[in-house]
Amino acid sequence: MVAALCVASLGIGAMVLDANDAQAGYLYVSSCSRMGDNGEDVDLTGLVWKATGSGDYALVNRCPEDGSFQIEGTYFAKKGASAKWITTAPPAIQIVHAWTPNDRVLISPKTNSDGYAARFVWSAGTLNITPQSKCCGGMYYGSAINRWFTPSRSFAFQVRCVKASCAPPHGQLLNVNAIQLIGRDNTAPRLSALGTNNLWYQRGRWVRGTWPASFLALDDSGVCWMQAGVDGRRLPGPVDPSPNRHSWTQCPTPQTMDLSVDTARYSQGTLTLRLQASDAASPANQSAPTETLQVDNQPVSVNLSGPGDAPSSAGTQYVAATATAGPSGVAGIACSDDGAPYAWHAGSTARIPVQGVGRHDVVCYAQNRAIDSSGTPASSPPSSFAMTIREPTVFALGFARRSDEVRCRPVAVRVKVPGRWVTIRYHHRRVRVRIRSRVITRTETRCRTRTALRRISVWNDVIEHGRVVRVRQTRLVRVALASRRVILTHRRIHFGVGTRVSGWLGTASGVPLGAQRVLVLSAPDNGLGRFRLTATATTKANGSWSAHLRPGPSRLIEAIYGGGATTEPSSSAQLRLTVPAKVKLHITPRSTRWTGTIEISGRVLGGYLPSGKLLRLRIGADRVFGTVGIPDVSRDGRFHTSWTFASGRGTVRYWFSVSTLAEADYPYAPASSRRVSVKVGPGP
Repeated sequence: MVAALCVASLGIGAMVLDANDAQAGYLYVSSCSRMGDNGEDVDLTGLVWKATGSGDYALVNRCPEDGSFQIEGTYFAKKGASAKWITTAPPAIQIVHAWTPNDRVLISPKTNSDGYAARFVWSAGTLNITPQSKCCGGMYYGSAINRWFTPSRSFAFQVRCVKASCAPPHGQLLNVNAIQLIGRDNTAPRLSALGTNNLWYQRGRWVRGTWPASFLALDDSGVCWMQAGVDGRRLPGPVDPSPNRHSWTQCPTPQTMDLSVDTARYSQGTLTLRLQASDAASPANQSAPTETLQVDNQPVSVNLSGPGDAPSSAGTQYVAATATAGPSGVAGIACSDDGAPYAWHAGSTARIPVQGVGRHDVVCYAQNRAIDSSGTPASSPPSSFAMTIREPTVFALGFARRSDEVRCRPVAVRVKVPGRWVTIRYHHRRVRVRIRSRVITRTETRCRTRTALRRISVWNDVIEHGRVVRVRQTRLVRVALASRRVILTHRRIHFGVGTRVSGWLGTASGVPLGAQRVLVLSAPDNGLGRFRLTATATTKANGSWSAHLRPGPSRLIEAIYGGGATTEPSSSAQLRLTVPAKVKLHITPRSTRWTGTIEISGRVLGGYLPSGKLLRLRIGADRVFGTVGIPDVSRDGRFHTSWTFASGRGTVRYWFSVSTLAEADYPYAPASSRRVSVKVGPGP
């Protein structure tokens, strides 16, 4: 068998069980001397042809000597004693045809008279071998075989004693020096990525740099050809140009393709990986799985901003850190104030508190979500900012909600009503009767208050040394928690729903500022930072205020205080309001036949849509689904595509769903349409 050629190059690696092109190819196996074979070839199970039988026979392979597979009798054989040459195909291969030339099967003319029977044998049938005409050396030409039969894992030619006792023959019983078998193989090579740190296993993560991507192919008939591809670029792998046609395993197996992928050589964003391997069948069964990964080799940067010179009244000031990155987005920002240990802030923005009179130096760096093969994300160069603190004002902003509220709900309870005596009129007379007890269902309102264990101190009188002494003791009691107001910096609401933002304004010493005008600004969360005036509010006497935000896209929200006669201007930290997109989906017709075509249309609500592939189309049945396309969407949100079903059997109910993808310049969070089902079955 010719050694496979191994080509190490940039490539991919992984196993995808449902990405096989199995098409029932055929394997041709020729054996023994007249087929140019020595009969000593091996496959996955060992020798292709194995000799087996009782001690009453001798089995000799003389194919290497330009001879044949031979079965000889040595002693008197008992009834049922047999000997045979047998080949057993690997599990994925089924033998379906056998052929021997007319003059390549020799049989002793006394086989039948001596009590023996010769025949070809497979799992579901047999064919007797009988003498046909005289040949040479006392042997006759035996009947040949040229037959298609029910798929069988094994095929053999054998001699069997069919009488009570068989006389020892004078020489050989059966010789075969040329046989060709045809096996059917409809199983494609099995592929698997090598190593847990393989690039193939990074689906759902952002990657950068160079990754190992070697993969292995395994097939019962052998792996004759391997290839990998990255974004359509073909990368050759091991090839066996001369399969061994004398074995069921005709090419090497398993085969390994050593690969590595430098993601910097490809475009940012989606990266398509593809594996290919073919077996020895004709036509070949091929495995060609694909995987889609996300690549981000773009640099990360962080920008610091804030007041360079705050009022001298001293208070907490903030340095705003804003990070930018490639398509993977910003994972977070780490900042240090005046040489203190770095503190981590998740997200693309952070507010670093700075307090104390004097000069302060803040240093920050940002990281994205794209990791290299060691698991390390990309980091930006450090950025520094200097601030001198003077007398600031304090401006808080957030989404308010109530915590630990009393929760009430109606519940159905079963109540037993006792029996009682009542007076009724019966035939114009008053009669006392007893109503039996019964069980009825009533609706009651039950409330639940959150509780917690608290440790309290109590004074108890105890007797020590004959005197009463007051001792302070502690014990645990369960108390009800009072409802309180909680301020959040992030909120997620439904599409088309408004919300309320709240805040507080006061001096650094905690004195509230009332009757002050507050401006609420918002910007679509699309990375552009285009803020505009959304609402205004006036602070109450205690410095608190609130404003209603109308329905809209995902937004960054910030409040500004323009200052007064005795107070300095100030601005709040940014809040994040996340709003998922809304996708409407329509499919016609809702019932079709196999190979039929359906029309898929709909609309993404929300206004402005960025250019590019924003949508993902999925099809599934029950809990099994897959991504099958990326429909184009117009600027007004409308999309239209079609889907044609392949041929199939029975009736299957598929569901379709269209989802928006995360886009840096699209101010709506990813969302999916409702699932629309389509029934597919036989035609009319």
